[in-house]
Amino acid sequence: MNFIFFWRLAREKGFDLVVGALSEIVEKTGELPGNIFIFGEGDLKRELFQSFAGNILFEDCSRLRGEEILDKIEFLSNLEYEEIGCNEEIPPTPLYQGGNKIYFFGWQSQAILRSILEISHFSLMPSRFLETFGLAALESLSEGVPVIGFQKGGLIPFISKELIISFSENDNENTKALANKIVEISEKYSSLESLVTPPISSLDFPPRVRGIKGEWKILSHESRRIADGYTEGRWIRQVQDMLPSGTKKILLASDYTTLLGGIETHVQTIARALRQQGYEVEIFGWDITKWRWTKVLRLMGLVYSLCNITSALAIRKKIREFQPDVVWLHSVSRFLGPLTVREVADWRKNKEISTLVTYHDLGLLSPFPSRVESEEMIPKNPSLGAFFSSVHSGNPIVYLAVFCKYFQVLILRKLLKRINIHIVPSAFLVPHIRDIIEVPDEKIVTLEHFL
Repeated sequence: MNFIFFWRLAREKGFDLVVGALSEIVEKTGELPGNIFIFGEGDLKRELFQSFAGNILFEDCSRLRGEEILDKIEFLSNLEYEEIGCNEEIPPTPLYQGGNKIYFFGWQSQAILRSILEISHFSLMPSRFLETFGLAALESLSEGVPVIGFQKGGLIPFISKELIISFSENDNENTKALANKIVEISEKYSSLESLVTPPISSLDFPPRVRGIKGEWKILSHESRRIADGYTEGRWIRQVQDMLPSGTKKILLASDYTTLLGGIETHVQTIARALRQQGYEVEIFGWDITKWRWTKVLRLMGLVYSLCNITSALAIRKKIREFQPDVVWLHSVSRFLGPLTVREVADWRKNKEISTLVTYHDLGLLSPFPSRVESEEMIPKNPSLGAFFSSVHSGNPIVYLAVFCKYFQVLILRKLLKRINIHIVPSAFLVPHIRDIIEVPDEKIVTLEHFL
């Protein structure tokens, strides 16, 4: 059996729970219940290497070239079973008795990731914080790989009942629950013929499907069925229903244009999709350089955003020159700030430009979105004291950033009421935007992401 983790190696994504669960399993049994493929980079990479580097159960493949990784994947697939044994009637003969391993691949291309997904059976996605959607989960399902995780927030539609991990405020309990779920799933499915997968080098069998039968196949097919509902065509139709008739030019505005994370990647993706439909699309934001001080610059950007006159003047010039029919705001609380939003709102009032805003994360509802682990933790009417109480640092810059964030959020909530349409990626956010931002239901639209 093969498990895969392909998110950021960060606490909010639950990677520490994955490392802890695997460590607990190895400590108790001396072995792993399956191969574990880890794809990604992040702050907790060090924790993984501290726990497993030098262990015979761990192999670092991150320095391999793309073609070497593909060879490794084919090698792992061929080790499982003899090619001649892969048919509906005769179970394949196991060839590899060397035991399972953790394979760390680091940050690789989308093509490499999909190749790893092709030989994976379950995705580990124990995201600790409240995801507003779950694009990585959707990507996993689209490859027929069911997701194991906490069923909350934006992940609710993507995790089947038997793969849910019970969430607790206690990390030790979460680690134990994840470890138990991995072992439970491994014991249930690895003993079934449902996991028979022909080697990818075999020309007689297509990848995955023809040689699979049983319960895992049902889960895999259900995963694909769910993913099939999140198409680009469906998304385009919803967007076109929102846009005024005669729309030709769309300006997308977001804090950063550099591909720092999911928000920035999504903005680039929808720009491509809209251009393919014949719209003229431009993107406005800060093209921040990716280097070792990027995190410091982004933290300082939170402070500067409260009085960011530069971006306000820049977007005024951009709107005047581009003459968009629609201005679509995305992330605005990390750098662009209230002055930029006010500029957009003023143009809407004076020039009848249609305006949209998407709430990609909980940045307008909490000072530390990545620490919000349940809907109950979303502050309903946060005070400055509540904001400060969420700080767990002695760094004065952090306190200054939170102080500025508090006043920024108060101002943004008032300005955002002047925006035409408020977009959320998951339905669970609707009551929070309605009650906290104080937007009427008729102005809120659920627009789910697409692959």
